[in-house]
Amino acid sequence: MSNGGFPGCRTISQHLNDLKKENFSLKLRIYFLEEKIQQKFEESSDGVHKRNIELKVEVESLKKELEDKQQLLDEALLTADSLSNQNEAELQRRLAERQHEICHMQEILETKVQLLQEEAELARGEAERMASLADVESRRCLALEREMVERTEQSGGAAAAFTQQPLADKDRAIEQLTQEKLSLRLRVEELEVRVHDLSSSVGRKGAESRDDGDVQAQMQEFHSTLDLMFSSERVLTLPSGTKHQHMSEIKYKTSNVS
Repeated sequence: MSNGGFPGCRTISQHLNDLKKENFSLKLRIYFLEEKIQQKFEESSDGVHKRNIELKVEVESLKKELEDKQQLLDEALLTADSLSNQNEAELQRRLAERQHEICHMQEILETKVQLLQEEAELARGEAERMASLADVESRRCLALEREMVERTEQSGGAAAAFTQQPLADKDRAIEQLTQEKLSLRLRVEELEVRVHDLSSSVGRKGAESRDDGDVQAQMQEFHSTLDLMFSSERVLTLPSGTKHQHMSEIKYKTSNVS
């Protein structure tokens, strides 16, 4: 483990190195002093004998100092080991917390993906239903137009002015349904793209989760558009005067939703 992993470790390490050097220096001094004592002892003189005693006293003092330094060294080693163990335990705790957060985030993203997939399937079904209804309405309008033409030919030009306005209303309603169907299809594709993006986020494990507020707002907006489109279908069956009023209201609401 790196010495920079916890506070004060570098200072302790430097202190240990200094103690080791001083310990080695003391051992050398003791060795040379003992050798010198031996040499002086062999000279067999009174001065040498006195010096020998002094040297022995100095040796004992140095031994005591060496023991003190060794004790300090042992204490420093114990302190360093304790700090290292504490730092390792803290790292393990943080790692466990991070893994728990990643698992929780993955569960949230998987739930979001599942919900968005279900919403996309519902939206796709509604889009197909709207397309079918638009086709049916178009065919019904064509049949009505043919019927009106036949009646006009049978009754003369007097009926042309009477039938022109309902046919124009039908054409506008069909055009509006077609445009709304295209808008609905684009929204379904956008939802599918968002589902794909969230699925990619789940695979990366721990990537920052996207804010789903915009997706929920767009889904609510999308369902509001569907309700308005269904209202436009029902308007097609109303009388001419009432139909104009309802179609104007639906057009205004649709522009606000978009």
